Amino acid sequence: MGSPDYSDGCMIALYPPPELAGELAVEGGLPAEDLHVTVAYLGAAGDVDSDILREVVEDLAGRRPFTAQLAGLARFTGGEKDVLVALVDSPDLEDLRRDTLDALYERGIQIPRDHGYCSHMTLTYLDPEETGALGRLDAQTVDFTTLSAVHGTDRADFPLAHPMRSVAREAFAAGWAMSGGPMTERVQVACETAVQIASEAADDPDILRATIDLGKLEGMWALLFQRREEQQARHARLIGDAWRPLIDRAVVAAAVDEFRLRMGIAEARGPDWARIRAEALAVAKKMLHALVDVTGFGKLRQALWDAIAAGRAEGMVNAVAIAAERGAQVGLDWNIAFKDAYRSMERLDELWADADGWLARTLDGAAGDLGSALADGMEAGLTRDEMIDAAMDILTADDAAVAFVADWAMTTAADEGALSLYRSEGVLQIDIISAGDGRVCSSCIDAEAGSPWHIGDQPRMPLHPSCRCCYAADVSLAHFASWFL
Repeated sequence: MGSPDYSDGCMIALYPPPELAGELAVEGGLPAEDLHVTVAYLGAAGDVDSDILREVVEDLAGRRPFTAQLAGLARFTGGEKDVLVALVDSPDLEDLRRDTLDALYERGIQIPRDHGYCSHMTLTYLDPEETGALGRLDAQTVDFTTLSAVHGTDRADFPLAHPMRSVAREAFAAGWAMSGGPMTERVQVACETAVQIASEAADDPDILRATIDLGKLEGMWALLFQRREEQQARHARLIGDAWRPLIDRAVVAAAVDEFRLRMGIAEARGPDWARIRAEALAVAKKMLHALVDVTGFGKLRQALWDAIAAGRAEGMVNAVAIAAERGAQVGLDWNIAFKDAYRSMERLDELWADADGWLARTLDGAAGDLGSALADGMEAGLTRDEMIDAAMDILTADDAAVAFVADWAMTTAADEGALSLYRSEGVLQIDIISAGDGRVCSSCIDAEAGSPWHIGDQPRMPLHPSCRCCYAADVSLAHFASWFL
């Protein structure tokens, strides 16, 4: 059916999301991209200044996006064409219509008064004599996020945004800047959440102060995660420096020879690859666990002790830093706090047991990598020298097993440090906070959502290798006065 030509008119309108418009468009009706809800029709474009129209719409757009409901179909009659429309219902739309008329009136713009206002979305035009059931349109919601100024064939869209949004974003950014923390994915997500909360509570006189505090807190978390990763990278490097000198080519060659001897390469027929891999792992474990008698092993053990102590100290300082941020206590000197916490680790003999436990994991992890290299080399038909080279590369080139265990050990130690501090301060409940980045898994999300946890009932951290979730709680800062300037 032919549609009237309104290309020389102007209006203020709302356009539905393209996906919904595509679903609503009917065959022979208005194209999906033309479906809209007219808020105010202003008549001929030549009678309305386009700049003033845009100014009006830009001012009106200073409000929250809103959701309306499609409330069925209707057929308007009485003109040259009947009009099939989808009815649109929303109190926010009524408010927008009222504000629009007031804004137009203030600028001396009168709108045609040929009809009353019934909010709708025109779908198609019908000949008056055309009969047939309207059909049924199920009730569904439609989100309006922009307000449009249409002047002839020109259309300008203005995003709906509460005026509080820009102010709240600045407040959050100011808080984040005061924390000294880096900009991370977590901070960006938190900013949008804080802005949304501020917009919804715009009438609260304290909302901007709360938004600043949220920015400071998220900035503190970003700084916490940055410091933790810097510490872990540093100690992983030191552990690697202590590890590499222990890997002697002659010892590796002896292990390769023992493996080849066990397997009887010259006489092997129809090899059993499961057995080969088991033998390779046994040889690798024997070689690597013999490192405990090698000169320099004590340096590796000390490096792991230092990493665990640093992890615990960092966890303690992080716990106090978050408590200070929550309590609006400023002036934490991270260096003084960390050194004091680290010194307190010197009296913990249990750290040597922890270090030995992680040493065993380090050796087992490296043995697994070496065993795989030996078995793969045999399967690929490598020569003796090629197998030795491959084994040396695995054990020294990227330090993957060592770095993995160092990271895991320090993360565990940091979580234990925070937990021990909370227990010593009489804390009964703790939160779990995720890093909010790409490493957050469903277990992290569930642990965070389950907060607060009673100490003793909480999931044991870390939840997985490379986990960056942390414990958090409020504590009295009186015992840590020397940490603050």
